[in-house]
Amino acid sequence: MNLFNPLWIALSTYSTLPAPRVEWRSEDMRSAICFLPAVGIFTGTALILWQWLCLALKAETALFAAVAVVLPLLITGGIHMDGFMDTADALGSHQPRERKLEIMKDSHIGSSAVIWCAAYLLLSFGLYWALYQGTAL
Repeated sequence: MNLFNPLWIALSTYSTLPAPRVEWRSEDMRSAICFLPAVGIFTGTALILWQWLCLALKAETALFAAVAVVLPLLITGGIHMDGFMDTADALGSHQPRERKLEIMKDSHIGSSAVIWCAAYLLLSFGLYWALYQGTAL
């Protein structure tokens, strides 16, 4: 068993980062969950590098915050936002449990998803703005 296979599976499934193609065996897929923090490490590193670049170039706060909000979405392919929006739609429906599960599987977007996505992005923008002003990320 190649010890890196679960890492490559995790990166190829939960990010847009390039990863070698490997055979998806069940034992590797079970171990892939252990490597999910690697996606977070790459995302955090990208954010830190972006902050350093912005500080070195004395970039405007709005530019830093806007890219910092979008960067995790680019790295993860938006998979976390998709799940968040599915959950917002289901919880916002006030339907029985079975119907909520159906809503989460539906590929269409609802009003609760749009509202909560906008709120999330706006709050993230404000957070990154405040962090950049204090130059701590």
